[in-house]
Amino acid sequence: MKKILVITPCPQNGLPTQGFIIANRLRESGVSICILSKAQSSFMRFLDMVVRGFLLVPFHNIVFINVYGERAFVYESFLILYSHFLKKINIVFLHSGLMPDFVKRWPRLAKIVLVRSDLVLAPNGYLQEVLTELGLRIDGTIPNFIDLGQYKFRKRAILKPRFLYLRGFWSIYNPEMALRAFSLIQKKHPNASLTMVGREGDCSDICRKLVLELKLSHVNFVGLIKKIELIELANDHDIHLHTNRVENMPVSIIEMWACGLPIVGTNVGGMPYLIHHEIDGILVESDNFSEMADSCIRLLADSDLACRLSSNGRRRAGEFTWEAVRPLWMKALAES
Repeated sequence: MKKILVITPCPQNGLPTQGFIIANRLRESGVSICILSKAQSSFMRFLDMVVRGFLLVPFHNIVFINVYGERAFVYESFLILYSHFLKKINIVFLHSGLMPDFVKRWPRLAKIVLVRSDLVLAPNGYLQEVLTELGLRIDGTIPNFIDLGQYKFRKRAILKPRFLYLRGFWSIYNPEMALRAFSLIQKKHPNASLTMVGREGDCSDICRKLVLELKLSHVNFVGLIKKIELIELANDHDIHLHTNRVENMPVSIIEMWACGLPIVGTNVGGMPYLIHHEIDGILVESDNFSEMADSCIRLLADSDLACRLSSNGRRRAGEFTWEAVRPLWMKALAES
């Protein structure tokens, strides 16, 4: 039996990474899996990846490396090159909507490292197309997935103005856009509420000040939450706001589809590859909070549109399950 070393962050707090979930599902399918790393800080993760990776790679047939780029590429590239040097099969699975910008800034480094991979995969056509245009070899796509059975579906039609934001408080997620859109919504729907979920970041103070500046009410900041809490929270809300400036294939969209929430999101990166406008979601221009607010107000007034987005979203979520992607992963491993 092939022994596989999976390189992926494994956060103890918050939501598990897609790489961690894939590793556990492969293990449940009978594949011999070792996961690295469970270190929580960036520095300790770097040490763990380099030191333990150096020791573990020789004892595995396949090294499956989840690549995010940026600072993580230091240890990601080390493990790719080291496994190649030892003639181990290495499979790279690219994540993050920031990868194209990273490759543009470091084109030679990216090509020198990734060309040493035996198989390079992406979760959707967006990264495949953009990175191919930048000169990288992308061998195929395997989409992200969820455990559909975990999510409670509630069909939405007549919506209440209860909004949910999930991406955290970093500038690339543009949480201010959600607040500015909400301020326009609240002028027409004074009882509207907005729950903002996610890790604190460089926009945390800005967002809290913006709530005061815009004189908003019913805005709740809840920080990081566990998966079970996310599912319960989704059931108490009716519209999901997704405001990213950069995006790849967000699992949060699939999760909200599974719960039945209509989605209003920005038309960036991989979003138009995932969402079909006005069929299973609504796409608006990045940073255009007025357009986002208008789309939300329209949803609140149009029960037919809300019902269509809710029902179609649940059907779309059914396309992104382990049952759907397992054959693709098993084939990729068998042919490596």
